[in-house]
Amino acid sequence: MPIKKWLNDHNLAVSCLGMSVLVVLLYLGSVALYQPPLNFPYLAVEYRFQNWIAQLGKAAPKDPRIYFLADDAPSHTLDQLWDEDYEASPILRKMKGPSWPRDVHAAILDRLARAGARVVGFDYMYKGETAGDPVFRAMLDQYRNRVVVGSHIDTVQRGKAMIPQLSPPSPSLIAEASDPRVGFINIFPDEDRITRQFKFRTTLTEMAGIESDTGDKVFESLPVRMVRQAGFGALIPDERGLRPIRFAWKGETLRQGMGRSQSVADIFIPSMWEANYQNGAFFKDKIVLVGPEGNYTKDVAESPFGIIAGPEFHLNVINAILTGSFLHASPAWVDLALIFVGGLLALLAGRLVRHPILRIVLVLVLGAAFFASALWLFNRTDLVIPVFSPLLSLVGSSFTFVVWQQLIERLERAKMRKTFERYVSRDVVKELLDNPESYLNTIGGARKKVTVLFSDVRGFTTMTEGADAQTLVKQLNEYFDHMVNLVFDNHGTLDKFIGDAVMAQWGGIYTEGEKEDAINAVRTAVQMRKRLAELNAQWVPRGMLDLKFGIGVNHGEAIVGNLGCEAKMEVSLIGDAVNTASRLEGITKQYHMDLIIGETVEPFVRDTFHIRTVGLNQPKGKTVPLELFGVIDERSNTPEPAWLHDHEEGVRLYRKREFAAAAACFERVLAALPGDWLTNDYLEECREFMQTPPPSDWNAVHVMKDK
Repeated sequence: MPIKKWLNDHNLAVSCLGMSVLVVLLYLGSVALYQPPLNFPYLAVEYRFQNWIAQLGKAAPKDPRIYFLADDAPSHTLDQLWDEDYEASPILRKMKGPSWPRDVHAAILDRLARAGARVVGFDYMYKGETAGDPVFRAMLDQYRNRVVVGSHIDTVQRGKAMIPQLSPPSPSLIAEASDPRVGFINIFPDEDRITRQFKFRTTLTEMAGIESDTGDKVFESLPVRMVRQAGFGALIPDERGLRPIRFAWKGETLRQGMGRSQSVADIFIPSMWEANYQNGAFFKDKIVLVGPEGNYTKDVAESPFGIIAGPEFHLNVINAILTGSFLHASPAWVDLALIFVGGLLALLAGRLVRHPILRIVLVLVLGAAFFASALWLFNRTDLVIPVFSPLLSLVGSSFTFVVWQQLIERLERAKMRKTFERYVSRDVVKELLDNPESYLNTIGGARKKVTVLFSDVRGFTTMTEGADAQTLVKQLNEYFDHMVNLVFDNHGTLDKFIGDAVMAQWGGIYTEGEKEDAINAVRTAVQMRKRLAELNAQWVPRGMLDLKFGIGVNHGEAIVGNLGCEAKMEVSLIGDAVNTASRLEGITKQYHMDLIIGETVEPFVRDTFHIRTVGLNQPKGKTVPLELFGVIDERSNTPEPAWLHDHEEGVRLYRKREFAAAAACFERVLAALPGDWLTNDYLEECREFMQTPPPSDWNAVHVMKDK
């Protein structure tokens, strides 16, 4: 197995295992540390996925024996009631108002029990004694095997401790809190305050978080008491812990779910009693729950489907008991195993698919398949498994490996780039590594506008004859290091080294536009001149050679291509623009200058640099003379020299054969630049031509005899 593939597989396995362990720690930590009202984000996300499963999953079958009568706003306002109905019913007259006397509850119980209801449950807490208690107590006693009322297990503070305490109905109604007609109406939300589970029975000791003794008094919930009173006690699970249920009514109102109006006041309106309830026959063998519903009451619970009325939750519990629609959560070891399964799936995806994008797609498909599997288990086996944690392990492992792989590849690429840049231009390396397709499409050969720079050390061959080899190589390498860095700093491309010569180009591989390329090339040449002076100031005191060089810069069209043979290829330039740049570098020797630019460069850079006309020159092999220019400095660095105007005027007059006037200009320039070779040369020629004028076909062109 190749080393790189082995490292990738090893890193993939480490990433998957590491992320799986991290998710396990997060999962266990969130369960152990979560204490309401602390909203631990990790567990909240896990619960959110459980909500989605419940919302998308199938509902429990609805048992037709269950019915709900709502203590709602219309039952208190009676706005739609006919006056004659209202006046004819003493009970309706007592119902109008914000609260009902307890003899109204007695009338409701009597009405439903006489109609044949199996059991009637009242989702209320009857605290304190009221005037209507005797009537209600009589009805509770009369139908003692067919009625259940609510109680509540509260928590009260005693000293520094919080002690559970049962809050039963008023003794004026039912004397014993453990009476089978009493069931607690507490709901037990999960840590995210969403109610998904139900407690069948409990003890005060258990409510305090302590394991209960066998002698502790056991209290049953309102739904359990109602099912038991209805004669279906055998269906009630024999357990005390919380048990998740499958909801029958998933967020729709009970009115929509049960298909008819259920205001409790309707049972006392003759027309409604007859039309909707067939004079009571409808309630035969029904399990009826009476309780508050509507915005005016605070008896609500949060469910996976939104806010529901408290009685709606109890109805779902009754339905779950009658239809056996219970859910069971996977044990802890299964949860942890599923997290590692997520990491294993990520490992398989990474081994099967190497391309990062395709791997991400495969991971997303696997994640969707896992979610679908969780939904299938919820629907077919009533099993609730964690979804977010395994998905986090799956996606996190894949993402971690992709990031790790990208990091390794970047480090390898950076190492490769650094190695390549020791031999090849930075721009060539950049295009080769970053844009291989576009780069390889162009290196077959393309014509481009380029600016080329040649620099060559003067007399280097002679220097090598007597210099110490190691010292000379060290000095030359230092020289190259500084010169090439200046090329790179100005966005140029190092084309090649030719002995002690440097060839650089702008526009062949990377361009900022013809003008900017030309400016960058000339700026590089000017900076090379200054940098060499600084280096010589360091070298000479150390006994090293004082180096001089010449630089030629030219602009024009060249062919950019991958040149060479099968054994060695090199991206380079060929064409007249390149040859001319080399000629310009050689011409610097004739004019005793260190920098000359061609006539194709000058228009691009005149506004940026102080330019000095050198003369017309016809290099060897050329049939057309070239206008040559020198570069003094960048305009932003120095003001224009005072002598430059006289120099340019002198050249103009010289070409017009006004040699005496030209000589006067050059004399003024020489006074400012003592010993300047170019000025001396012009001045001597002017004086010669003043004595012996040139022939009529003279054109001020200097023809080169060699390169």
